[in-house]
Amino acid sequence: MELALAPLLSSLFIILREGFEALLIIMLIFSYVEKVKQPEKNIYVWYGIGAGILASLGVALAFSSISFLTHDHEEIFEGLTLIVASSVMVWVAFWCHNAQSHFKSGMIETLTFGTSLALSFTVFFAILREGFEVILFYAGLFSSSIADQFSIIIGAIAGIGILFFVYIFMDKLTKAISTDKFFKYSKYGFALLAVYFFYNGIGELGEFYETLSVDYIDEASPIYVGPIH
Repeated sequence: MELALAPLLSSLFIILREGFEALLIIMLIFSYVEKVKQPEKNIYVWYGIGAGILASLGVALAFSSISFLTHDHEEIFEGLTLIVASSVMVWVAFWCHNAQSHFKSGMIETLTFGTSLALSFTVFFAILREGFEVILFYAGLFSSSIADQFSIIIGAIAGIGILFFVYIFMDKLTKAISTDKFFKYSKYGFALLAVYFFYNGIGELGEFYETLSVDYIDEASPIYVGPIH
């Protein structure tokens, strides 16, 4: 079977663009748990991953099958999801700061149930936001004029493979960094991600507001029919 370049590259870029952000957050969360030497808390991260995947499928199915849900509703959902994810990442950045302070004083911070849930929700919202977009993008790609199922699948597999090697590289990098520096860099990393997610969330809501304003103006404007003779 011959590969079609356009659908292959489109599929590859969907996975890389949407997957990298979620991968980065997941890797940082797993590394955080490892640095505080509490591997039993990894189960909360896996809960977040599983719940995020299921929620992504559910939301994508809802947007594709429920007739009254429009692109405007999608923008509202994305905007609110990004803002909530941003607030959770601020919480995690705060805990990274605390963990760094405790480590400097010779103490290992214990992950409480609340902190474990915060880590779980961080992963959940990251996957929810990226996951449902991936599903919608692929639904559009499969139904587009350039659709070639074999090429799209190969592109997806290639993208997942690239992300896997990126994860391995970043995992080795975080293990090579001292615990003190990891918490220092992580708190800034999560803070930057929080700002990035918040900015994009406001952007999504702004797009909806602009659409709403244009629709209101169109409906409110009188229709000019020309001079009456």
